[in-house]
Amino acid sequence: MRELAAVLLAMLASSLYAAASALQALEARRAPASTALRASLLGRLARRKLWLAGTGSSVVGWGLQAAALALASVTLVQPALGLGLIVLLVLGVRLLHERVGVREIGGAVAIAAAVAALAWAGPSEATSFTRAGSWAVGIAIVLTALAPFGLRLVRLAGGLATSIVSGIGWACVGLGTALAVSALSDRRWLVAIGWGLGVGLASGSTLLAEMTALQSWPATRSIPVVFGLEMALPAAVAPLLSTGASPPHPVAFGLALVVACAGAALLGSSRSVARQMAGAEPGGSQHEPTAATV
Repeated sequence: MRELAAVLLAMLASSLYAAASALQALEARRAPASTALRASLLGRLARRKLWLAGTGSSVVGWGLQAAALALASVTLVQPALGLGLIVLLVLGVRLLHERVGVREIGGAVAIAAAVAALAWAGPSEATSFTRAGSWAVGIAIVLTALAPFGLRLVRLAGGLATSIVSGIGWACVGLGTALAVSALSDRRWLVAIGWGLGVGLASGSTLLAEMTALQSWPATRSIPVVFGLEMALPAAVAPLLSTGASPPHPVAFGLALVVACAGAALLGSSRSVARQMAGAEPGGSQHEPTAATV
């Protein structure tokens, strides 16, 4: 029952994250390209009501994700975030009257089946990080917070680079959230606050990279990269960073993880899902760049 509750919470969190991205992307695409990977981009967006509404949705989603991580291992919760893509598919069909094809059906079935398999094949307990694992996540969060400035320094503000940084960043946020939840359950209040601050900084930098990615790349190309890394990376590294996170059925777990990522790639490249994620404008049109800047 704990695993089922965690999956449902992860699905709700992912749906809110997706709704947040849709609202935020509408405003990000209107921002000048000169603001890419600059704090002024978030400063400009923070004055927009739609973007603030999306941010509020994301904060609520993060709370639900934290609750899911308190119930089950990060190796289950992070891949389960892909279920939000199915919610986006339903919204695309109901609200935008998009057509569902083999790609969409295949992606939805793959994600749903993979998450069910992960719940069976993965570890049942919440993740308990080792000291070395905690340090590794802490270093990764610091690097994530600095990543947009590094990309700007080496002049890599294109869609591919920022999408990869976004996916890795959200993966690190998930791992940091798991550590914050663990500290709270152990009543280590100062440690929990420290992880919370780190997660907040990493989230801000990752959000900046994600908004830059949607400025320069179509959502059909960015979403599969971001979701794939966000789902797979924490599940892949958790056994190396923690105790009790090794899956009891490793082969089945690995195959299910691959299937989940493949399903996310299929759904993420779907026009109906991409329009929901990237913010379809009134009248049914969506502003997507005609050429990628990499």
